[in-house]
Amino acid sequence: MIDKSFFQVKPAIYFRDLLAAMAMCVGGFTLTIYTSDFLYLAGYVLCVIGLHRAGIFGHELAHRPNSKALRVFYWFWHVTIGCIIMVPSARFAQPHKIHHQTGTFRTDKDPQYLLVRSNPKLAVFVLLILPFVTPLYGTFQTLITSIGGMELEERIDRFSQKYLNFSTSTPVPDAKKNEVVWLSRLSLLYLIALVWFLPQFVGIVYAVLVGAWLLIVLRIPLEHELERHAESSSSDDQMYDSFTIESPIAVIIQPIGFRYHTAHHMYPGVPYHNLPALHEHLKATIPAYNNSVVSSYWDLIKGPKYQKKQLLEQEQKV
Repeated sequence: MIDKSFFQVKPAIYFRDLLAAMAMCVGGFTLTIYTSDFLYLAGYVLCVIGLHRAGIFGHELAHRPNSKALRVFYWFWHVTIGCIIMVPSARFAQPHKIHHQTGTFRTDKDPQYLLVRSNPKLAVFVLLILPFVTPLYGTFQTLITSIGGMELEERIDRFSQKYLNFSTSTPVPDAKKNEVVWLSRLSLLYLIALVWFLPQFVGIVYAVLVGAWLLIVLRIPLEHELERHAESSSSDDQMYDSFTIESPIAVIIQPIGFRYHTAHHMYPGVPYHNLPALHEHLKATIPAYNNSVVSSYWDLIKGPKYQKKQLLEQEQKV
């Protein structure tokens, strides 16, 4: 076990980093709408990176939805960034909980363990198509839930599963359903205001959302092996099949809670601002942990491998 101080949440750091990301996003958007050529492109990139960083705080909130220390932050994020990206953290929480759960992690029951390294069609869909589809899908969910609540969304989902063989919804905990409904309605108000008062910016907003989702999906092949499903998983698989890159580029591709992915999978209750210290602690105290630390993004792009099997083979040779 690690010291309990690692689990201490500091709301001031959350607000500082979120506000910095929001300022980056707004600043970049301003450059985009008032400039052209290089500054236009620079503004777009800055806006995308800012929205991506701000949006990832939804991952933090999915891990601690009932944190008293983060209550103000929880609502501030949801009525600003959460409504802009149209993804309340409750929509993400249930699938992500299954992804982290020992026993289901890296199995075919893990909805976030996508075999993009062994399934070319899935890789094309996730890495090339999904970023363009997700903002439209979010708009669809927002519209349906705003009109008919979770009941209508669930009815449409049952129909699509039965007749079209795919799901149009994500599971939402019962305690969060009312919250998701009114947040969806707030998102719809934002969207209507954008289309009604600033229609000339609709295309830019969509492009920024696509860019932010592209950054989200680009990290997927870098964090786990993603070649095959296991029948089950043990607690040490959280370390052996998770990978961390020590590179400044990770600040862009894997910011906030995704930065030290192995440490996060081993201790998902640790807030993101304590992960750097936890990462160093685990490197110093667990020798096998160092095998999850990858030296370059090129190594990750080539394909990180499940470490447990390799270590056992090395031990047998010794």
